[in-house]
Order: sequence, then C-alpha cells, then structure tokens
Amino acid sequence: MNLTDLFKMGAVNLWRRKSRTILTALSMTIGVMCIIVLISVGLGYEKAYSESLEQMGSLTKIDVLPADDLGGRTALLNDTAVESIRALDGVEAVTPVVQATAYIKCGSYVNMVKLYGIDLDTADAFLLTPTEGTAPTAGIRMHPELMMTDDVAAGFADPNKDWAPAVDADGDPLVDILNSAVKLTFDYSNLTGTQQQDSDGRALPGGKFYTLDITGVCSTLNNSFTAAAFLDRERLQEWLDDNSSFVAQKTEEELAQEKLTGTNYDLVWVKAADVNGVQGIAKIIRDSGLNTYTLNDMLETVRTQSRQIQGMLGAIGAVAVFVSALCVANTMMMSIGERTREVGVLKVLGTELADIAKMFLTEALIVGVIGGVAGLVLSFIVKALIPVIFAGMDIQSVIPLWLAVLGVAFSGLVALASALIPALKAMRISPNEALRAE
Repeated sequence: MNLTDLFKMGAVNLWRRKSRTILTALSMTIGVMCIIVLISVGLGYEKAYSESLEQMGSLTKIDVLPADDLGGRTALLNDTAVESIRALDGVEAVTPVVQATAYIKCGSYVNMVKLYGIDLDTADAFLLTPTEGTAPTAGIRMHPELMMTDDVAAGFADPNKDWAPAVDADGDPLVDILNSAVKLTFDYSNLTGTQQQDSDGRALPGGKFYTLDITGVCSTLNNSFTAAAFLDRERLQEWLDDNSSFVAQKTEEELAQEKLTGTNYDLVWVKAADVNGVQGIAKIIRDSGLNTYTLNDMLETVRTQSRQIQGMLGAIGAVAVFVSALCVANTMMMSIGERTREVGVLKVLGTELADIAKMFLTEALIVGVIGGVAGLVLSFIVKALIPVIFAGMDIQSVIPLWLAVLGVAFSGLVALASALIPALKAMRISPNEALRAE
C-alpha cells in the first residue's frame, strides 16, 4: 500500500469509531497544550527580562576597562589594544572614551553635565544620533561643537533663587539649548563670580570659559546617559590639559608609563555587529587581561535561568503528554482487538506484515497530528488569556514558530511511539485464529 492508501484507510477506520477517536485526540490536545504553554511561559520570562535590559542600554555594547593591577605584568588599554580589538571578527566600531564633569551656564541658569569625548565617526554605531539638530564635528578648541542629551535643558537651575528649576508652570524648560548662548567651565567659582585665593591671599587664576556650539540633541537611551554631552575626543582632552588645576590628573607614575607605552585609556567602547557575538568578543578581550562589562552578561545569566525554568516546566508538560500517549496506546490495543478478523483477512489476501503495521501506525499518527494541531490552537487561546488571568503578575507567554512546529511534530512522534507495540502485536496475529474470531 502506498502512503495515500494508508491515510485514506486510516481516516475511514478512525471515522467508524468517532467517539473513541475524538476522546483520544482530545487527550493529546490537552497534553500538547500543556507542554507548549509551559515552555512558552519560560520563553516569556526571558523575553521580559531582555526587554528590561534593553531599556537600560544596548545589548551589543561592550565597555572595556583597564586590567586590575595585581603587581605583575599587566595588560595595557592603549592604542595598540584598541587596534587589536578593532581587528576582531564581529566588531562593528571601537572608540576610546575620555570622560569629565563640567558646568554649563546659560544666562543666570546653571547645570552640570557629564562629558564624553569619543571618535565622532562612531557615534551612529553607539546610537548617539541627534533627534533634533545635527551631529557635531570637532569644531575648534575655544568654540567646539557638542551634542547634548534631551534632559539637559530641563536640568538648569537658578543659583540666585535657591537653585529653583528653570522650568515653566507646565514643566517645560526655559532654556532653548539649541538656540541659546551656552558656556562651559571646569571651575565652579566661575559660576558664582567668587575668586579663589592662595595661602598668601593672592587671587588664583580662574578656569576658562568655552563658548559652546550645541548642534544637536540626542536621546538618553533609556537613562544610559543622563545630563550628558558628546564631543570630539581630542577636543575634550585639550580642555582637560588646559584645566589641569580643576580636573583630576594622572599621577607621575602613570604619565611616565604613558611615555613608554602611549596613552592609556580608562574606558573603551566596543560595538558588536550582532548580539550573539557579544560574549565571544568579550571573552577574547578578557583573555587578554583586560576587564569588560556588558548588559549581555546579565542576559546570559537570565538565559541560563530561563533554560532551567523551561526544562522544569517542559518536564511537567511531558507528564501530561505521557498520559496522552497511554490513551493512544490503549485506543490502538482496543482497535486491534476489535479488528482481529480484518487483520486475518488481510494476511490471507497476501498483505505484507509491514503494511499491516503501517496501517495502525498511520491511524495513530493521524490522531496525534490532529491532537497536536488542536493543542496548538488551544495554546494560542490560553496565551491570550494569560494576561487577563494573571493581570497582577508580569507573566508573558511567547510561542515562536519553532515551538509551534515542534509541538505538533512531537505529538505525532509520541502517538507513533505509543502505537508501536500494538502494531507489532497486529503483525503477530495468526491468520487461522483471526479468521475464527467473532
């Protein structure tokens, strides 16, 4: 018998015993629904955590930090290391980062910002793109171009009015940061007009004011950057060199080391081309002796926990499928007992034993696939009800295509396995005994 004949005959035989077929398929439906829904809840847990991490920043960004000084040979985070990282497979962009804190002033309003000096041609890769205005260029030292986050304008305050926020009654900022004259200084005394004095009472020279050209405003990237400004790395380093009295400086030992090895960076950003490549890149960097930090580390931990949860929930669902398998096996055993004479006739007519086994296995497969499809449909219904039933809890159900296909395929395989022993029993029925059976 060919495959088409087997399925036609199987469908006819199952239809002759509709009630039993429906109940058997229903048991498989419930089993498949249980295993799909329980695994989908585990997948939903992973998705929910991934979304929360993405709100904290990019999952493809790696922060590279200097090696811990353990007194031995220490890996250096210098230009050589940066070029080595840039050459790694899967790396999309790399930039050293110079950081500093400064004060900005607009009229009588004052704010504090965190400055990030980066290679501006990498800004797009790290999602630092303007939502208003344009991206900055290097500009000149006394009149540089910057891009600020969209929370800076609302952060201004008036020191002459007990630091009252510079916002109107509706909470909108009074400072139009793209169209206002904004100055920057590293010397706090410049903001108040007071002069510092040395031990002899002489006035100390104050820090410089820099007139800023704020070309654009960008997102805080879900608070990854708050009250921040981005500018050319070399330009910021020039500022820090000019304001050595007001910013933290490297020790003499560090400066002597840099004369031998080149500039050593406190932070380097690395952008992986794909989230799946982050862990591999981070491992290579760590193996070189440097330290890394990435939100993807937390995601990997969650994925491990998610797999454990999925395994546990899947095992619970497997119990339901096992019960369904027993129902299929029982149904097939009853079917063979009722059709002993039919089997005998087929053997007398010369039907091959393998075809007899295939006939019962095909019937079991049809029941399993019907139950699997029905279980999949029921799973989507339960998925829609989960947010309603568990309204006060953050429980999600995610049914990807692979889980849907696997659920239906698994139900068919379980049904086949359950019918294997009954099918073998049908092959061993003696034609003489079968023909004598009533």
